Amino acid sequence: MSVFQCKMCGGTLEIQENESVATCEYCGTKQTIPRLSNEKKANLYDRAGHFRRNDEFDRAMGIYNQILDEDPSDAEAYWSLVLCRYGIVYVEDPATHRRVPTVNRMQLASVLADEDYKMALQNAAFGQRELYEAEARAIDQIQKGILEISSNEEPFDVFICYKEADATGRRTQDSVLANDLYHELATEGYRVFFSRITLEDKIGSAYEPYIFAALHSAKVMVVLGTKPEYFQAVWVKNEWSRFLALIKAGEKKVLIPAYKDMDPYDLPEEFSHLQAQDMGKLGFMQDLIRGIRKIADTEEKRETERVIVTDGASVEPLLKRVFLFLEDEDWNSADSYCERVLDLAPENARAYLGKLMAEMQVPKQEQLADCSQPFDDRNSYKKAVRFADEELAAVLKGYIVSIRERNEKERMESDYQKASDLMQQAKHEQEYRRAAELFQAVSPYKDASVLAETCRANAEHARNENIYLVANENLQKSFITLEDYKFALEQFETIAGWKDAEEKAQFCRIKIEEIKLREERERAAQEHQTETEALRGEDSGKKKRTAGVAAAAVVLAGILLAFLWYTVIKPVGLSVEEADGSGVSAEGGDLFDSSKEQDHLELVEGARILFGSYMQSVDRQKDPIEWQIIDRKENQVLLLSVYGLDCQAYSQEGDYAAWENSSLRVWLNTDCLNEMFSETEQKCLIPINEVDAEDLMGDIAGLEDKVFLLSKDEMKHLYVRDRKCQVTEYAKSQGADADDEGYSKWMLRAPVFKDLSISVVLPNGDIASAANYMDSKDCAVRPAVWVNMDYIRAEYEESE
Repeated sequence: MSVFQCKMCGGTLEIQENESVATCEYCGTKQTIPRLSNEKKANLYDRAGHFRRNDEFDRAMGIYNQILDEDPSDAEAYWSLVLCRYGIVYVEDPATHRRVPTVNRMQLASVLADEDYKMALQNAAFGQRELYEAEARAIDQIQKGILEISSNEEPFDVFICYKEADATGRRTQDSVLANDLYHELATEGYRVFFSRITLEDKIGSAYEPYIFAALHSAKVMVVLGTKPEYFQAVWVKNEWSRFLALIKAGEKKVLIPAYKDMDPYDLPEEFSHLQAQDMGKLGFMQDLIRGIRKIADTEEKRETERVIVTDGASVEPLLKRVFLFLEDEDWNSADSYCERVLDLAPENARAYLGKLMAEMQVPKQEQLADCSQPFDDRNSYKKAVRFADEELAAVLKGYIVSIRERNEKERMESDYQKASDLMQQAKHEQEYRRAAELFQAVSPYKDASVLAETCRANAEHARNENIYLVANENLQKSFITLEDYKFALEQFETIAGWKDAEEKAQFCRIKIEEIKLREERERAAQEHQTETEALRGEDSGKKKRTAGVAAAAVVLAGILLAFLWYTVIKPVGLSVEEADGSGVSAEGGDLFDSSKEQDHLELVEGARILFGSYMQSVDRQKDPIEWQIIDRKENQVLLLSVYGLDCQAYSQEGDYAAWENSSLRVWLNTDCLNEMFSETEQKCLIPINEVDAEDLMGDIAGLEDKVFLLSKDEMKHLYVRDRKCQVTEYAKSQGADADDEGYSKWMLRAPVFKDLSISVVLPNGDIASAANYMDSKDCAVRPAVWVNMDYIRAEYEESE
């Protein structure tokens, strides 16, 4: 078994002995195969096939001839020479997915008349002849098509052969030099084949018919390059080798090698007998053009052409026909007549203008300004501007400017409308910001700058509102954790100044501290319980000794308490006048007679007195209430309980309520009033509407309440130390939340017509406000009352 590579796709074919035809399992093509009688021959075929598939046809032909030197009866070698001579490359037909031949080295003679083809048929084995004939007929049809196209091509004077792009696809220096040479020769009136320009309108078509026509019609080929490998590039060599073949066949043609920045000895060996030109030499272009002129045409013909070109009358009738065709929208005829003008006058700007109008399909020149897109990338426009006078060039450039300005205005209007629609529909921050970006992109179109700023402001508003709502949602949960408060605090702090975000942030801080304190107390209680349980294991004898010591301590404490009662507490007790005027106080002291002079009574602010009684211990026994004088208006004294006496919600419903509608106000003036004061003591109390202090009680001046809470304004009479409030054990049992030192927050009176929040005094004496305190059940109640001092008989001590 031998191995051979597919001629179509390069896949591996496994050949059985004596086989002459095989089908490729990769591309499915049935094809002829050689008789590989020995390893040397197999290697030669492999090497030749490699060169042919890489379009190095001349090198492949050399190896096939070597095979024939050793075996003149090898039909496949003859057929392979045919494939190389015609530059056959097999490509996949997208419709049928079959491999079909393409011709890349067109020959005038039909493949059916080729001597190597005839030798292949003569030596063909069984099954090979049929395939050779089928492929030859296909190649012959391609040849006829190429000849038909090339026969309609105008002849060329000069063929420029060069390498267009390097291995990375970038344009080479050779291409730039070839471009300069093309324009110099075109200016001289020569028709030049320069693939970059000549084939630019042939994209999507096979190039071979046009290259073939140019190779056969051109009298001169200039092969230029800046590197030895560029001269040997596959398609560059394909062109100059075919041109040399025509010269060897007797054609009167001349090939001129031109090099730059390289040693002339590095030129292809085939050029060794030719006179090469150094492009780096001063005056190279003039020398080259002068040489081409001598070869391509006679001086007499050149003078005749100059007369035709410079004589406007000779092309004017043709130009008139061009613009008549354009008016009739006969674009093909207009373009054809433009070419006829350019054959006579290669620098005629109006001819290039006519071609441009035919390409853009506009019947009137001024309609070029109405084209949808700029056309300054078209070759006909570039030539028209290049050869036009200043006036026409300015007009043509003005069309481009007009099109771009119109398109830019349309783009901005479109983007402006998109931004406007988005702004109208926007609800979220990102939508407003996107609209702002669109407006900014078209600024200063219309009022885009103003609307961009408006969108940014709306975006910030939407951002703040969203953060506010998210944070508030965390505070509306039925069970709020420490993490919920921390998250809400973080959110509120990012929008400081937005609505009541700062007050809500302060509320979160308070709640965080309260939770931390509660957790700390729970931890301490747990530790205490653990220690207590550990102590229970001690022996009973030690407990008895400890109990004896404790009993002694209790006795001493009782003696001390009795001493304090009769020496300190009792003397500052408040006496009240009985309703019948008997003059006996509840404690048995002297009665206060309102008719007596009382200059010796100086009840100053800060003094403390005992008045009334309330439950203050967990056993619910009543004890005297200690009050502090915080203000005085002639014979009227404002008292505030020193301790927090109870714990009640401001509003049992949980909704906002002004003071006059609060459930706390009702409780203070019913249950609480009756618990704190006897009927006789209640006669000492002054209703609010009778107090001569509207500057203090203005918000509730019309009420008949006797017990109330202080407001924020009335707090100015208290030092910070007096704002801190310890609560009784009874108040704690009712829910008052106290710290380790017994201090708790206590409630203030809400304004009648203010925001929807109330204020509390924190354990450290600071004041905080929040709507959440409305139904709070952990704030202490610190009652306040006005008392008529005409009924007071007491000594006092100024609090330290």
